[in-house]
Amino acid sequence: MDKKKKPYNVTASSLVDLKAELYRKQEQFNHDRLGQDAGAAQKPKIKIKKPNIWSKQNEGVNVRAQRDVQQTAEEENTLDKSRQKLEEKARLYEQMTKGDFPDEETESLFLVDFTQKIINQRNEPQTRTANVAGDRDGEDSDVNIPVPPPQNANEEWVDYVDALGRSRRCLRKDLPDFQKMDQELHNNRVTGVDRTLLSEDMRREMQREQWEREEEEQMKKPVGPIHYENIREQEARELGVGYFTFAQDEDQRRKQRETLDMLRDQTTEQRHKREQLKEKRKALLEARLAKVRMRRMKKSKLEPGDEEEAAADDAENDEDDDEGLVGPVAPATVRKVEVEIQERKDTKPGVPHVRERLFPQFPPLPSKALPSQSNTQTKALKQLGMYYLYMHNLDKIYLHNFFFFFL
Repeated sequence: MDKKKKPYNVTASSLVDLKAELYRKQEQFNHDRLGQDAGAAQKPKIKIKKPNIWSKQNEGVNVRAQRDVQQTAEEENTLDKSRQKLEEKARLYEQMTKGDFPDEETESLFLVDFTQKIINQRNEPQTRTANVAGDRDGEDSDVNIPVPPPQNANEEWVDYVDALGRSRRCLRKDLPDFQKMDQELHNNRVTGVDRTLLSEDMRREMQREQWEREEEEQMKKPVGPIHYENIREQEARELGVGYFTFAQDEDQRRKQRETLDMLRDQTTEQRHKREQLKEKRKALLEARLAKVRMRRMKKSKLEPGDEEEAAADDAENDEDDDEGLVGPVAPATVRKVEVEIQERKDTKPGVPHVRERLFPQFPPLPSKALPSQSNTQTKALKQLGMYYLYMHNLDKIYLHNFFFFFL
């Protein structure tokens, strides 16, 4: 047996521990190798987060912010320069008010006379002291001025004490007015104090006593209807202009109701009359318009030979209608007009022409008789002339067109 080889004491437990350790190392190796292979084969996923609306900035925000910073710096520089200029002006003004001018030429450049201001500032305390002393002397002199003697008793000056305890002086003729004024002021003050001294309990007691007196008066009255005025009891509510305050006495209340009913009946009657008159005028106007429409329809259907007879009928109808609507014309408003029937020289012979002569003192021109006219035509022309006289003051232009239509 070789001496170099030493025998090892290996037991069953040590072999089991060795196998367990070997198995654990193998499992660890396999686990590490699988992890490396999986990491090399799969790429990690990149998570893309959705941008938040509050984290997003508007376009040009940074540029505007930078511009604002620059402007702020420029404004600060401008303010610093302005402050420095104002401080320099203040120091220069203080020097000038003290009389420290750099030179005489500089003093002439300014519009303010600083030399005179310095003199005025030095003389101001003395002037103020003199004015105060003068005011005091003036007050004393006013008190010591003698009052001239009065010419009569009413112009004599008297002293009195008013309601506020002040010593006053006035003329004797004005003394009663001032005393009356003081008395009224004193009475008003006393009344105000009494009102303010009334407590709530005293006021409630006065209201209760007044209510008891009113209830006793109501009990003495005969039993009858109760109205709103009987239970109003000094209500402070405003009831408006449409409210009528009736008397609490029944007889007087009844008379007031009768008067109001009579006025209401008169108003209703007058309103009804106005409505009837309006309806009557409307009916007459509609009838007149209907007649005018019928007349125009007849004129359009007439033959040339029947125009004169239709004109005469229309004149009679117009006179009746005008008397019903307008009434007779006052004689003072009718002008004196003469109507002459002459023959027109510029138309066919036999065509009548009605001419108006406004000046009856001048004789008419000689005209020849119209043998071609019949009695009917003459009558129609006379009626037309009367109608013209009647309507002349109403509408001259309309009548002129009316006669021109027949001519």
